[in-house]
Amino acid sequence: MAEPFVANWSSGEDEFLLRIGELEALDDLTEAGALDLRYRLSQGVQRGSLAYAPVKVREVMACLRLGLIGAGMDRQRADRKVKQAFDDAEVSELNVLAFTILSHAFSGKEHDPVGEAKAGAATEESASPASTEPAPRSASRRSRSKK
Repeated sequence: MAEPFVANWSSGEDEFLLRIGELEALDDLTEAGALDLRYRLSQGVQRGSLAYAPVKVREVMACLRLGLIGAGMDRQRADRKVKQAFDDAEVSELNVLAFTILSHAFSGKEHDPVGEAKAGAATEESASPASTEPAPRSASRRSRSKK
């Protein structure tokens, strides 16, 4: 199971996690789904600031609220914290947090690390001869091919 991450935001220090149920709920609350929301949040950079991301306030609020709920906070408290955050914080800060929550949800899992595993040393010696030993040379020479 994915682990929540801790963020220090305008409403305090809280854990956030979007599990499959929260992601499905976010899919239902957004026009084109959670992956599209993450993409649209990233588009704010091209517009000069994440405050200008082509997203709706209710989409960002839903992402934050569901992230708090997914990490274990009760629904009413999560709703109050998100509403307070919109009163206290800049929209761009909340957009960055929503982007981070979604990125965390779609990142690789700990049981599936990036890269290749390092080769380990052989633990047992085989009783059979090594398969990489060169074959014995024969005494006769091969004849040359005639082309």
